Amino acid sequence: MNGVPLSVRVNRLFALAHELDDPEPGTEVVAASVSRILGRIVEPSVIDSLRRGEEHAAQAEVLRAVAQHFSAPEQYLAADGYGDYDTLVRFKIAVRDAGVQHLSMRSLDAAALPTADEMESLIPVLENLRRTPGRPA
Repeated sequence: MNGVPLSVRVNRLFALAHELDDPEPGTEVVAASVSRILGRIVEPSVIDSLRRGEEHAAQAEVLRAVAQHFSAPEQYLAADGYGDYDTLVRFKIAVRDAGVQHLSMRSLDAAALPTADEMESLIPVLENLRRTPGRPA
């Protein structure tokens, strides 16, 4: 996946960071955490600017601290090299939003993890499952 704007990736971290029926964390909470990580004040408006796509707000140290707050690899908010993790984030959001409680994926290799392509192919299935009429929310 190429060309995913930074604001989209930041917003996906917010979208991932809550349970199904809970709200996303607020920018104030994230700004406070980023401030603690950096040892200096980062205003919520800086986090809001990142979410809106105002790239001038994207200081490298702030991006690293935002990634750390969400337990994401720093590379996810870097200029490139984030594709596989972005797929994982989207996959986890789709699993949660579909209300899936347990997901088993079988392989001949017991230690194998699903590939980015495999997760990518399952995202539309999970999104469709979420929209299935009569399915409990």
